[in-house]
Amino acid sequence: MDLVNSHMPMAWQKFHFTEHDWNYDSEPQKHANNRVIHLPRGKFLSGCSGLNGTIITRGCKADYDEWEALGNPGWSWNDVLPLFKKSERFIPTEGFGAATEYHGTNGELVTTVHPQAPISDAILDSYINKGISYRPDMFVQGEGEGVGHVTRTVHDGVRTSGADFVNKNPPANLYVLLETTVLRVVLESLPDSESTDSSKYRAVAVEAESTSKQMKEIIISAGAYNSPCILMHSGIGPKDHLEECGIDVKVDLKSVGQNLSDHPSVFQFYLLKSKMTYDHLIYPPGAMDSTLKEWLESKSGILGRFPFGPFVFLRLDKLMEDKPEWKAAKEKNPEKDPMGQLPGQPHVEYFSTELYGGGPQHSDLPIKGESCFAVITMLCGTQSRGSIRLNASDPHVKPKIDHNYLANELDVAVLAEGCRYVNEIVTEGAGTREHIAGPWPTTRAHPNGDKQWKEYVRQQAGTCYHPASTCKMGPDEDEEAVVDPRLRVRGVKSLRVADISIMPKLNNGHPQAPAYMIGEKAAQLILEDNRIIG
Repeated sequence: MDLVNSHMPMAWQKFHFTEHDWNYDSEPQKHANNRVIHLPRGKFLSGCSGLNGTIITRGCKADYDEWEALGNPGWSWNDVLPLFKKSERFIPTEGFGAATEYHGTNGELVTTVHPQAPISDAILDSYINKGISYRPDMFVQGEGEGVGHVTRTVHDGVRTSGADFVNKNPPANLYVLLETTVLRVVLESLPDSESTDSSKYRAVAVEAESTSKQMKEIIISAGAYNSPCILMHSGIGPKDHLEECGIDVKVDLKSVGQNLSDHPSVFQFYLLKSKMTYDHLIYPPGAMDSTLKEWLESKSGILGRFPFGPFVFLRLDKLMEDKPEWKAAKEKNPEKDPMGQLPGQPHVEYFSTELYGGGPQHSDLPIKGESCFAVITMLCGTQSRGSIRLNASDPHVKPKIDHNYLANELDVAVLAEGCRYVNEIVTEGAGTREHIAGPWPTTRAHPNGDKQWKEYVRQQAGTCYHPASTCKMGPDEDEEAVVDPRLRVRGVKSLRVADISIMPKLNNGHPQAPAYMIGEKAAQLILEDNRIIG
């Protein structure tokens, strides 16, 4: 089935709550006003790459150097940069100062940058006016602070995605089975001659609804929600939890499904005095019909790109130094950043929209021709951790997903200060201050003071769709590790995990590019381990 909405970049929300969405919801988030948050995941060939924001940010150099320092050799920035480039085919745009030596040119994933709406040019001016360094292509270079532009997985008005690796140039031995659910990985006891204290089983087959297929090696790549579930349904996971679900325990790995991370994010909306956004092409009666016709006929127009403006990485050390949560953390460990961020890693990311929009809670549509936009504050280095748990032994039953958002008071304080400061940038910065009419909707007032900003964060913070780290990678001595640095599941031979669930720590920025990099790394490791390459 060819899904038109997966090709149209702006149609991402059309998948939510449909048969093409796994339709997961969080448990009530007790630290975020007990809200249940929808967690859309792509349930079709390209997965989440077919409904995400098309953003390519690799993270910071320090992210991957930290992974290696945590006991994962071969995962430093210098090691993974060639793998980031391998999957990319970057198309230069006239007038954009691309760091061409950091981009790939022969991959299946076509990337480019978008033209900006007038509001984005204005916001960029305000960031620069507030002293943030302009680095046009910083997000592929591993930079940890500044403002720049982000490459997108869109070319000529059409989204490129993980499905392109299968559809455009498939290997001759590739067999794709669609519309089926993986039930479990079949494990076989090793003979005494091969069994060790650390490995007593071998993965020999994948059991799905309509088939059971034997394989030499099995690689699970189902994402941070589903990969740990497949492991647990296969008898690999926390012993007590599997027993309470009635699952035969093969390998007691207590951290399967633990360490769930994400980037909590908060939208702040503004009304403009003049037409500087693309709202007029979407929301007034009849506007969408014309805009949709333009894309269907020529793959052009606003539906053929994802309307985000410039992106910012920013540290908040000076802004936070007098906040009680920050000071308390500093007193406990004066030598360490309270958020655990290293030099070269940000505390927040800012990005902005070029029209009104966001999650399903944002329903105040500008149907009368108003011009609106949002600035999103995304928390980096999140301290709160959640978990994935099974609700039953039946693989068709949805898991229990508890992100535990904002459980750490420092997360709330940093996110609130990030929101306050970007509001200052937008309302006082030279590029935007003359254009802002006030908040949107007009019935809302922006918070005033730390207490109100914290309340706003607890009311508004939600997922940035970046779940990670539930099958964490680490060395033998790391008790929280599920896979080793070669992505092999502990205690089981011939079984690996290769997706962002293996991240020791979630990268700063967005995880689409790291997901492809991890896939390229897995391929490299498999070839090495089978002595196909040196």
